[in-house]
Amino acid sequence: MEARQPLPDLWAGIEGFDEEQADGALVGLLWDVPLAEAIERVVIPFLEDLGARWEEGSLSVAHEHFASDLLRRRLTALVHRHELLPVQGRRRPRAVLACPPGERHDLVLLCFALLLGEHGWRTTFLGADTPIDSVARTARRADADAVVIASTRTSRLTANREALAELAGDHPVYVAGRGADVEVARVLGARLLPADLVAALEHVVPRHRDGTPRSVVQR
Repeated sequence: MEARQPLPDLWAGIEGFDEEQADGALVGLLWDVPLAEAIERVVIPFLEDLGARWEEGSLSVAHEHFASDLLRRRLTALVHRHELLPVQGRRRPRAVLACPPGERHDLVLLCFALLLGEHGWRTTFLGADTPIDSVARTARRADADAVVIASTRTSRLTANREALAELAGDHPVYVAGRGADVEVARVLGARLLPADLVAALEHVVPRHRDGTPRSVVQR
């Protein structure tokens, strides 16, 4: 009997609102795959395909919410699992990650939090639609080494220009997403991250490497 394929099963599960089928297929796609590869080759293309299907009308808003929630639960379960144990005598850097008010798309940012955790960073993920004053308070309390703000729309960043500029005076602030560009970063006093998540790591993670092994996605 021919084995069932995870990707067709995933879309069939989503289209039929079959959580068990869709989740099982997603696990099959992520099983025993290095984290960076899983995000780059599975999660990001899936999110792009999901968005394209929604825009062309082949998926409803309900389907999009169902699929996003499914993926969010899988990724959230991995966040702390892939944060590395502290090295004795060495302070692990801390990153605070959030989307500004009005921005609901935070799954790519969640992927970035996972990758930072794999590289030894402690992450505080605040997620979607977060007031900038809340981000600032969290960054102060966490003594954050980096704050990453992601948005799909420029207006959601510039609408919080003063608060973000003030935050950038206290912590290194990075802006990312389709709403961020060189000019927005300049105005906010922030640093622009490239769209590619692996490339973005090189803008945040220290250049030196400590030989820490890569992690593998597990159930």
